[in-house]
Amino acid sequence: MTLPPFASLKTATLLLLAAMLLSAAGIFWSHTQRTEAQADVQQQRAALNAAHARQQQGQTEARLIAQHLDAYHALIARGFVGEENRLAWIESVQLANQDAHLYGLTYTLSPRTAAPAPLAGGLPLKQTRMVVKMPVLVETDLPRFLDALRARTSGIVRVDRCRLVHLTDAPPQPVNRPELGAECELLWFTVAADGKEAK
Repeated sequence: MTLPPFASLKTATLLLLAAMLLSAAGIFWSHTQRTEAQADVQQQRAALNAAHARQQQGQTEARLIAQHLDAYHALIARGFVGEENRLAWIESVQLANQDAHLYGLTYTLSPRTAAPAPLAGGLPLKQTRMVVKMPVLVETDLPRFLDALRARTSGIVRVDRCRLVHLTDAPPQPVNRPELGAECELLWFTVAADGKEAK
């Protein structure tokens, strides 16, 4: 029996081992590349889904804006959205006083402040307090003034409180002279046009 030539087998064995090592390295490298490619695909899908979600949200917001644009412009025209229009408010109370055929009035306007949080409902809602004082002849003059104010004003106003007081302790006289005084606190509301807190 003859022995195989170990020298020639040694070279073939080394070549076979090298080929196996290269094959294993190639398999490992291709597996790593495949894993990285799958991760990249997942990232791209997530980015694509996020882009679709943003696009759908943008389309929804555009539809909402188009749907409510006329109402928004109406609120701007009423003086609710944007800066305070104090001059229009003063004119409204003066004209309401004239419409109710009353005897003049005085007013004071306070600085604008934030409206209470429950009333604001998350909006940058501001309120400006106006105190109106005027003489009235009879108690029914006050509701007539308030009705005239509602008819006259374009702004958003709420009557916070009103009270009547006697201007004199003397008994009523049978002359057409006001002996009562009315004092009302009105709240004028505004919202910043850009949605930011107004100063």
